[in-house]
Amino acid sequence: MTLRSRLQRLPLLGYFGLSYGISWGGILVVLSFTGFDLVWLRPLDTGLIFIVMLLGPSAAGLAMTTLLDGRRGLRELVSSMARWRVSRRWYGVALLTMPLLLFATLWLLSTFVDPAFAPGFRWPLFAIGLVAGTFEEVGWTGFATPCLLARQHPLIAGLSLGLAWALWHALVDFRQNFNTHGVLWLLEFALLYMAALTAYRLLMTYVYAHTQSLLLAVLMHASYTGWLFVLYPSTSFRPGFVWQGTFAAMLCVAVAVINAGRSGAGPRLEGSVGLRSKRPLAADEAALRSLRPAEQARMD
Repeated sequence: MTLRSRLQRLPLLGYFGLSYGISWGGILVVLSFTGFDLVWLRPLDTGLIFIVMLLGPSAAGLAMTTLLDGRRGLRELVSSMARWRVSRRWYGVALLTMPLLLFATLWLLSTFVDPAFAPGFRWPLFAIGLVAGTFEEVGWTGFATPCLLARQHPLIAGLSLGLAWALWHALVDFRQNFNTHGVLWLLEFALLYMAALTAYRLLMTYVYAHTQSLLLAVLMHASYTGWLFVLYPSTSFRPGFVWQGTFAAMLCVAVAVINAGRSGAGPRLEGSVGLRSKRPLAADEAALRSLRPAEQARMD
């Protein structure tokens, strides 16, 4: 059995193996040149870690797409990135969910608990979100999401990818926080990554299942990461658990409400549409082709 045929049978295993391997392997290589110092890093070291984190999902997504689907897959990937003609309500969900929930969380806590929870408003840091969203979603949404949706209900697909996405951050977050905070790092990681990121990826998967727009996924990712950096409050580590836990809870509730509000409007067909086959059922593809544009619009 050739490598290509093996990856066709297990595309997600190949994708996640490459994503984690490139990102975590790159981080370990950078840390090896510092003697695995978890406290002090030069700006160059920090920049290199950021680059290899971005390269993991993006390079893995492009490599798997090229290997399994060739030029056709790459063309469809570009087409999805350019798919901007979707209902305005999806832009509202993509762009407003994160800032509204995070700002509401911090405003309420700063007003009624402690002024230290006030939003930071560090506007230049939003650029980090734009870069992260553009690179990472080539893999997370461009490859992994349609692959999961071809086989699973959007709820299961979103939860699965959300957990994988959250755990992918574990090594870099460990490097940043474990040496200073010890085992309490696990609580911070559970709140800000395992709970919040998984819930947000579930929402991203839900939006993609209805729009098939990689562009919208990039905007959602940019909104999450960008606003988190912009509004991050100047609290110490332990008080940070308060706003992180509150925000994670509010996000989980919001995602549940949004999904419940359209629980009857998300047929299996929408979850089965992927950029490439990977491989959606042939019957699903035939059904999609038979839909008129107006009927697809009503589905959204």
